[in-house]
Amino acid sequence: MRRMRICKRFICLFSALALWAAAAVNVSAAPAPAVRGPVAHEGKKLVALTFDDGPHPKYTAEILDILAEYGVHATFFVIGKNAEEHPDLVRRELAEGHEVGNHTEHHYHTGQIGIGTLRRDMEACEATLLAVTGQRPTLFRPPEGVDNAAIRQAAEDMGYRTILWCVDTRDWAHNPVGNIITNVERNTVNGSIILMHDFIAEKSPTPAALRRVIPMLQASGYEFVTVSQLLAG
Repeated sequence: MRRMRICKRFICLFSALALWAAAAVNVSAAPAPAVRGPVAHEGKKLVALTFDDGPHPKYTAEILDILAEYGVHATFFVIGKNAEEHPDLVRRELAEGHEVGNHTEHHYHTGQIGIGTLRRDMEACEATLLAVTGQRPTLFRPPEGVDNAAIRQAAEDMGYRTILWCVDTRDWAHNPVGNIITNVERNTVNGSIILMHDFIAEKSPTPAALRRVIPMLQASGYEFVTVSQLLAG
């Protein structure tokens, strides 16, 4: 009887340790949280401009011209099928010191598709960008900003860091330029990630807003960096 009690105690102890170890593995295996910002830097005022959904044959070129005029670098989250149609614009982004991230091949409604479909769309975009630029992106922004553990895990498994934002200009909704300026002025802080779009159907307010956003933030002491530079600091 005594041997049986000792044996049962040992089994219970072993089971408890096994459960604890499993829980510890699950915690450590959890995907990293998406980066929303702000990513503050002591002694510096940094901000990252990001542009989604391009390249667009008209607006992306205009935006690149404005960025070059002010000596500003940004991060472009590119849709693969648009990159296939306008590869020279993607190559120009990299040549001018900007960063290019994965925004999937087709920009499906992320909340309405399975993880397998999303992953294949990410892989297709990666293959497109690799073919166009010779470089593999390392940052991923899920379409529509849909964020959950399964999406982050899929991205992490592919070697990506998921990037969201903390300042939404709502330029995609054709927000008037004045509203965009007010939004950015009120909500931008040290380390902010600002969401804009270089591909918008119909007339885009983004280029006109950008011409005012950049000097406004520069006058307030902000330095513009890419997302990777923001994270590296």
